[in-house]
Amino acid sequence: MSIKKPQKYRDFIDHMVEVCRQGQGSIGPARARSGIWNRNATPDDLVDQYEINRLLADLHEDQREIIACMLAEAFQGGVFETLKALEEFEVEPFVEGYESSPYHDFVGRVVLDQWEWPLDK
Repeated sequence: MSIKKPQKYRDFIDHMVEVCRQGQGSIGPARARSGIWNRNATPDDLVDQYEINRLLADLHEDQREIIACMLAEAFQGGVFETLKALEEFEVEPFVEGYESSPYHDFVGRVVLDQWEWPLDK
C-alpha cells in the first residue's frame, strides 16, 4: 500500500530534524562538549548553571561527549513524543507516516542520515 503525504508533512519533519541537529537541540550538546554550560554563571548568580559548569569542568572529554549525546537524545525524544501525540490525537497530516508512524519517519531522518523520503505515487 502506497500513501501520499502533503509536502508540509515532509517539511515539518525535516524542520524538526534540522532543529535537532543545528537549532535548539544542538545547543545543550555543544555546551557540554565545550565544558562550559554558561559563561555568565557565578557562585552568586545562576547558581544551578554554575554548578553545571563545575561538573563539566571536572569531566574528561569523552565523559562530556557522553553527556552531550544524552542531551541530544533527550531533545530528539521530545520531538518523537510530540509526533506520537499528533498521531494519537489524529492531527492531520500526522495520522500516519510512510514507515507506519510519523515518529518512525522522524527517526529515519534524524538517526539514519541516508533514509530518503519515499516517492509518492
